[in-house]
Amino acid sequence: MLKHSLWVAGLWITIVLLNPASAAATDCEALRQKVQQERSLIKKQQLLEDAVRACPNHAQLHYDKAYAQERLRRYDEALTYYLKATELDAGFAKAYFGLADIFVVLGNLEPAIWAYQSGLSLEPDNQRAVTSLDLAQIKYRSETGERITSDEFVRVMQESRAQSTTEGAMDGPIVRMQILFETSSAGLTPSAVDQLETAGTALAHPSLADQRFEIAGHTDSTGTPELNLSLSRSRAEQVKQHLIERYEISQERLTVVYYGDTRPAVPNDSSQSRAINRRVEFRKIK
Repeated sequence: MLKHSLWVAGLWITIVLLNPASAAATDCEALRQKVQQERSLIKKQQLLEDAVRACPNHAQLHYDKAYAQERLRRYDEALTYYLKATELDAGFAKAYFGLADIFVVLGNLEPAIWAYQSGLSLEPDNQRAVTSLDLAQIKYRSETGERITSDEFVRVMQESRAQSTTEGAMDGPIVRMQILFETSSAGLTPSAVDQLETAGTALAHPSLADQRFEIAGHTDSTGTPELNLSLSRSRAEQVKQHLIERYEISQERLTVVYYGDTRPAVPNDSSQSRAINRRVEFRKIK
C-alpha cells in the first residue's frame, strides 16, 4: 500500500494507492477462478486467451493455457505456454513436467530429459515424472544407437499414454532404433542382427504376445526422395522378415510402413543426426 499527499485547494489530501503488483495479482487470481469454473473447453480457451493477455506475468495462467492447448493436441502452442510458465516461475515443477511431456510427444527426447530433471530437482517425489524420465532416457539411448535391453523395450511398449496423437508423434509406445544396414541396401549388418535381438526377444515376451506392431522405415536425406522411399520400404520389410524367421514372430502381428526421408527425427545437418534419421521405429498399434 502506498500513500501520497497532494496540496489541493488549500488542503492536504492523502490518497491511498494499492500496490500495483498486488492489485494485478488479485485481479489475475479472480480471472483464474472464473476460468476454472468454465466447463466447456472451447469457452475456457477463449477465457484463458483473455486472461493471459491481461496477466502476461502470471505463471499459473500460462500453465493453465498450456494444459488446455495440450488437451486439444495443439502441441506447439502448449510448448510455448509451458515454457513461458517456467520462465515466469523457475520453481514451478508442474510446468517443467508439462514441458517435458510435450517434448516427448514431439519426439525431442534430449530437452524432455532436461525438463523432467529440472522438475524433479524441485519435486523429487513425483513418481509419474520419475517413471517418465526413465522411459525418455531409454528411448533416447535407443535412438542414438545404444543398445537397450529387451526388458527396457517391453517397458516402453507397456506405456499407458494414448497412442494416437499428431502425425509422427511418439508419445505412445514407440521405440526408435538405429539399425545398421549395408550401404545403399537392405542387407543387415552383424551389428543390426545384434540390435534386432532386443526387439525379437521383446516381441516374443508373454506380456506383448497378443499385441500388434508397426515397423516403420526411415532414411536420412542423402539420395533422391524416390530412392529413399524405396530403400526405407526394403529395410522395414527386411526387419520384419528377420523377426519372423529368427524369432518366430507371427507375420500377422507385424505391419510395415515406410517414409523415406520425409519424417526426420532431427535435422539432417551432421553425420550424427543423419545416423539418427537412418532408423527403424517399432510402434505398438494394439
